[in-house]
Amino acid sequence: MFKKVLPTIVFSLFAVSAFANVPAFADLDTNHDGALSKSEADAAGISKELFTKADADMNGTLSEDEYATLVTDK
Repeated sequence: MFKKVLPTIVFSLFAVSAFANVPAFADLDTNHDGALSKSEADAAGISKELFTKADADMNGTLSEDEYATLVTDK
């Protein structure tokens, strides 16, 4: 039983530590307009390529949902 549970525990520890370093959307949205502009994303270290890929509706900004998808689909 323990042999089946141990990998799950180890994976969970790595998953939690990986997401612990992801900045919150609200912290990156410096003008508090509910979207990440290209300049806000750039300041956060999000490359132009990742920004374009994450901008699902292609409106030139990242919504909170688009940002969440970006940080969870790495």
